[in-house]
Amino acid sequence: MTPFRTVFFIALLLASSRAGGSNMTSSEIYHELQRLKVTGSVLYVAAHPDDENTTLLSYLAQEEKLETAYLSLTRGGGGQNLIGSELKEELGLIRANELLQARRIDGATQLFTRARDFGYSKNPEDTLENWEEDKILGEVVFAVRSFRPDVIITRFNPAAGPTHGHHTVSAQLAVKAFSLAADPNAFPEQLNRVGTHQAKRIFWNGYGQRGPGGPRGRNSAANESREIVSLEIGKYNPHLGASYTEISARSRSMHKSQGFGRASRRGPQTERLVLLDGEPAEGDFLAGIDTTWKRFQTGAQIDALLEETIETFDYDAPWRIASALLDLDQRVAALPESRFTRSKRAAIRKLVVASLGLHLEARWDGAYLVPGQTGAFSVELVNRSPESVRLRSLEARLFHADSWPRAKTLNRIENLDQLLDRDASSLVSIEFALPMDSPLTQPFWLETAPTTGIYRFSNDRLLELETVPAPLSVVATLEIDGRLVPFEMSVEQVISDPVEGEVRKRVAIRPEIVINPDASLALFEDSGAKRIDVSVTANVDSFNGRLEAVAPKGWSVAIDEPEIALYADNPTQTKRVTVRPPDQSSEGAIAFRVVDKDGRTLGTRSKEIVYDHIGSHPILSSPQTKVARLELARGGTRIACIQGVGDTVPAILERIGYEVDFIEADEIEADRLAGYDTVLIGPRAFDSLTGLDRKFDALLAYVEAGGTLISQYNTTSFRAKSRFTSPYPIRLSRERVSEEKVEMRILKPEHPVFNHPNKINRSDFDNWIQERGLYYASSWDANYDALLSANDRGEPPRDGGLLVAQYGKGWYAYTGLSFFRQLPEGNPGAIRLFVNLISLGHGK
Repeated sequence: MTPFRTVFFIALLLASSRAGGSNMTSSEIYHELQRLKVTGSVLYVAAHPDDENTTLLSYLAQEEKLETAYLSLTRGGGGQNLIGSELKEELGLIRANELLQARRIDGATQLFTRARDFGYSKNPEDTLENWEEDKILGEVVFAVRSFRPDVIITRFNPAAGPTHGHHTVSAQLAVKAFSLAADPNAFPEQLNRVGTHQAKRIFWNGYGQRGPGGPRGRNSAANESREIVSLEIGKYNPHLGASYTEISARSRSMHKSQGFGRASRRGPQTERLVLLDGEPAEGDFLAGIDTTWKRFQTGAQIDALLEETIETFDYDAPWRIASALLDLDQRVAALPESRFTRSKRAAIRKLVVASLGLHLEARWDGAYLVPGQTGAFSVELVNRSPESVRLRSLEARLFHADSWPRAKTLNRIENLDQLLDRDASSLVSIEFALPMDSPLTQPFWLETAPTTGIYRFSNDRLLELETVPAPLSVVATLEIDGRLVPFEMSVEQVISDPVEGEVRKRVAIRPEIVINPDASLALFEDSGAKRIDVSVTANVDSFNGRLEAVAPKGWSVAIDEPEIALYADNPTQTKRVTVRPPDQSSEGAIAFRVVDKDGRTLGTRSKEIVYDHIGSHPILSSPQTKVARLELARGGTRIACIQGVGDTVPAILERIGYEVDFIEADEIEADRLAGYDTVLIGPRAFDSLTGLDRKFDALLAYVEAGGTLISQYNTTSFRAKSRFTSPYPIRLSRERVSEEKVEMRILKPEHPVFNHPNKINRSDFDNWIQERGLYYASSWDANYDALLSANDRGEPPRDGGLLVAQYGKGWYAYTGLSFFRQLPEGNPGAIRLFVNLISLGHGK
């Protein structure tokens, strides 16, 4: 192996073998030893986070003990969000990390491509066009060549049908990659990093029987001619103390943003695998595959050593296998280097840590560092075994996406000889100096703006990542039984919280100056000035400078007291910025920056995405506020909002002058609603708010007395359908218009919705994003007026996206139009149309 490839190999091995595992029980150590015996592998392929079958993944990884990976083509930014207001790339960050947390539970690993979830797609052709077919096909081929699975399983049927285009394409690309990965003429540029590979067979994980008497899957009749392999995956694992259905429930429940929390289920569960290509399985999905170490030239020796290690394992003295594990590591290292050998060696080293009860920890007192900062990381090492362990060297490292898997060395201390006494805490430190060009902590796939269907990053090696590396780490090389073994630790801040106890957080690299306007969007309904508050935070001990703003043509900006003086005890100042729009319609963005005394221009916007189940993740962007001067008239002024899921519409209405109050479902009473011009029911409110349906009589009384009630889209889940209520019957469906540029046909141009207080025409539907609408009504009572019609290419007209009816003296509207996406983007036409809905019955 050349020195260059050796550096890459060590970096890749360390990236997948972070120090840890010392909290394994002896039963778990024994189970992991059993997993080491198996050399087979399975690659599971689908389109999005939460598409994966977590029960099957748990079974394959823990019962069959196969190297199991889930290749999600996208990070899932095109969906909805049940737990917050984040959408698009922010939602993709959440869902990608939910996948990583799920894999920590079910034992599989996680892979991605560059494909971007651009929203619902009704056909494979649209998906392939946006994903630049050959690009993503090449990345699926690369995943097959890199992971080298014996078996590939798709979640979805490759035959086009009435499903998400992303789903169908994920299966179609997997089927193509099954053959192309073995063809040296296909994507030959990959062959300098990976070899060709032919999997034995590829299956579709057909939606089969789920438990006794369960329903048969879709297209089951069409698949009777294909070979089907059935697996009983509901088994109980005594070493893990849970069945695979129980493990699956915990893993599936990590997809909280999609509302996929699940209670544990016990008992049998049968999965069906439909053979798509490859050799016949003859009832065994692993037929003809040698899953032992004997598939390698020297594998018989490894197999024998593993058998002996397992046979002599002592639950009361697990450290006794450490020497054998290090022998095993050496033997695996002698095999041709590959992703498989790296994975097995990482698993062996985790078992070394666990068997010796090693605790390895690198700490920094603060939550962050900034480029150019110096200091020393504290390293704690504890050996809780009678075996001799010595610290021989330390190395501080910096992750850089452009050069991964090579890391930048910040400092290295050689020739240490520190014995780790049993059960004693050994503390050492390693100094560092961060370079001024250190990369700021953020998702590497968001460093450059994506296209509609593709994330852009230059380093193809990042496609091999199975987790997100820590920004900073320390490698401790230990001498154990005469052998030098490196272990990598993420640098963390460790906090003792009086409520939560021990709280750990990876130390991030933050910008020197953070500029956060209080609004990413400012709307001006007339020519009057408005105020934007801009906070400036220094992540250094002291800073002096000046806040500046660059405005579009025709806009004026004045900053009250722009001079900035920031100190450690007062790191943030908020500046008042007065913005005055032009007299006519105009859109643009105001860019903010800070100039220091040396003339440097600084400032980055930073938003922390924080949830308990995924931790804290920053998203960085340019500090700017999008501004729009609207030609806008309003009817009514007071709005009561019953908030839905991720409901950002009320905040937009406040920015154009409405007075908005929030009302809980249990507060809905006729007296409480009196005095409001309009009541808004937010997206998916019937799905998320228990008891809203029982309060609908009070809402109807409000409408009957002259109020206006606007109900935004609701899903067709069993819970939502059973709760959704309207004054006249409406049947909701999964119909949607997913192409955001298709024509919107106004069916009743004379209707007040299109005339008061703003005149609506076709241009008001320009520049909508992602989709026109979703969860349209498929049928409705004759009392409703259907006002808009649209359809995706090749489909019949969809007229159920905006239904309006008079009820008593008031008005009711149901709309599936995606106002929840358009209004936060500041789309003028969408805002004008929504204001007209609010204004029904108010004014002339």
